[in-house]
Amino acid sequence: MCLFKEHKMSRFTWLKSPSHFLFLKVFAWFWLTVIATISILVFLSKLATSEVSNEPLRGPMLKNLQYTAKAITRVVHKHNKPIEEVITHPRLTNRKLLYLASNLPEQMLTSQMLPSNVDLSLLNYTKHLPAQVIFTEHYQAFGPVKLDLPSGTYYLYEIDSNRAKPFFISLWLMPTWLKVLIAVMASLTLSFFFSRNLIAPINSLKRAALKLANGDLSARANIDTKRQDEIGVLGRDFNTMASQLAQLISAQKRLLADISHELRSPLTRLKMATGLAQMQADEKQHTYLNRIEKEANQLDKMIADVLQVSRLEAKSQPLNYTQQSLQIIINHVLNDAQFEAKQCNKQLQIKGSLTASIACDEHLIASALENVLRNAIKYAHHTICITLTQAEQLYIEIADDGKGVDEENLTRLCEPFFRQEHARDRNSGGTGLGLAIAKNAISAHGGTLVLENQPNSGLCVKISLPIKN
Repeated sequence: MCLFKEHKMSRFTWLKSPSHFLFLKVFAWFWLTVIATISILVFLSKLATSEVSNEPLRGPMLKNLQYTAKAITRVVHKHNKPIEEVITHPRLTNRKLLYLASNLPEQMLTSQMLPSNVDLSLLNYTKHLPAQVIFTEHYQAFGPVKLDLPSGTYYLYEIDSNRAKPFFISLWLMPTWLKVLIAVMASLTLSFFFSRNLIAPINSLKRAALKLANGDLSARANIDTKRQDEIGVLGRDFNTMASQLAQLISAQKRLLADISHELRSPLTRLKMATGLAQMQADEKQHTYLNRIEKEANQLDKMIADVLQVSRLEAKSQPLNYTQQSLQIIINHVLNDAQFEAKQCNKQLQIKGSLTASIACDEHLIASALENVLRNAIKYAHHTICITLTQAEQLYIEIADDGKGVDEENLTRLCEPFFRQEHARDRNSGGTGLGLAIAKNAISAHGGTLVLENQPNSGLCVKISLPIKN
């Protein structure tokens, strides 16, 4: 029973705080647009319509007016009475103001005294039209119906001075282009402000999500903290999530760096103990001790790589900048890579050269290029192609003719410790730190490292570095 009450209360929460719900805002903006459009039409209908307007007369009113015209004609012809006397007879003009227009102004006749605000000359242009409902500012007229009498030709109108022009008639009589323009402008204006109010925080949220996905852990959605609707709640939840994610990743990196640092002390003692044991060991024991030393050195290198990745990601790696030609750095790396490739029966093909000098940490750049080249040599079948070009930036492309990388894993290759499923063992897949070090080293110099699969070939690593002194 209690759960039912809570559910029922939650269904009607929006009645207490309607501004906290986006669907109510959308509903309110829609009706505001409709009301504003109608209000503008009401206002302009009083300004835009001409002093006199008309529309065809139909239905009972037309029949009554035609009946009155026949009665007047019959009485004048049958009883030979003057027209002035006929139209003023009470039976005919009971609660009606009749107006007989003529082509001669002096023959104009009315059945009653005219109110001061009734200007019948406004009807002159309608005398030769079919029967109309004629709207003026102060009265309505119905007619004309033509009368051929002995005294001349007249045009019968019935005047109603007590009725103002109906609002919907005013709107109907407005020009079509004006009605369309009003509706379009009102809806466009209000829709613009509504869309801006709705889309601006969504765009801010989208930009923040994209930055966060690209590794910018400081990205936050710029949404008003006082906003209480669904978008405001979503924005605050996103910012909370981003903060917690940044804390978790920062804690993970710090833990990884701390563990790697603490491992170095016992590892150093292990290597010292191994060295002492080798001095006292016989030939059979040397085989095992050499194996221990090899694995300890491998572990030492892995720890050094982990510390370097952690420092680069945390931007705490001290960089020793010197002005250096990038071609010289590449040549040193290529000399070692040529030897390594030759041992594996593989070939390096070098195209182009670089002449610009850049301010860089020579050791860090060389380490990045070495890691990429070793990765290419490891997975190439026969050939590794290095292309060097120079424009507004320095471009280095290192491509192998291997199997390439699965598309779903391409963006993760630069993550620390990530290796493809078919290369999990260290002998073939490495530790998964080389490309991570390379990407962070290039990023530390303001450059980019992008991985792409070549059509019908292997992996291509594209490196760009800005030319700056």
